[in-house]
Amino acid sequence: MHSNQDKSEFSKRLRFALESAGMAALSTADLANRFNLRHPNNSVTPQAVHNWLIGQSIPTADKIDTLAKWLDTTPEWLRHGRMMHDGEVLTQEELLLLELFRNLSPSRQKALLALLHEFR
Repeated sequence: MHSNQDKSEFSKRLRFALESAGMAALSTADLANRFNLRHPNNSVTPQAVHNWLIGQSIPTADKIDTLAKWLDTTPEWLRHGRMMHDGEVLTQEELLLLELFRNLSPSRQKALLALLHEFR
């Protein structure tokens, strides 16, 4: 059984992933429909999606796997808030850097990478 804190933290990560994917403004019905197109097993209702988003429930592992693929993240991060790289857990600062980097234009990403290479 998941604690209320687990549910709340999952909800925050899910909302963040939806925002990062440009889907934060979609209705729960739209989110449920889009999810169901990708999920091979039982479909979900808009109410189930609503419960995920408000921290009332956490989806099953197979649904988390589908959400992770759809939202371009990892099941580990959605479930537990941890991202791994080379066997190590990324810090919040590293995750923030990744998010900020992804939001840059390709030319700015290239410029930032060139700058970072100079600091090596």
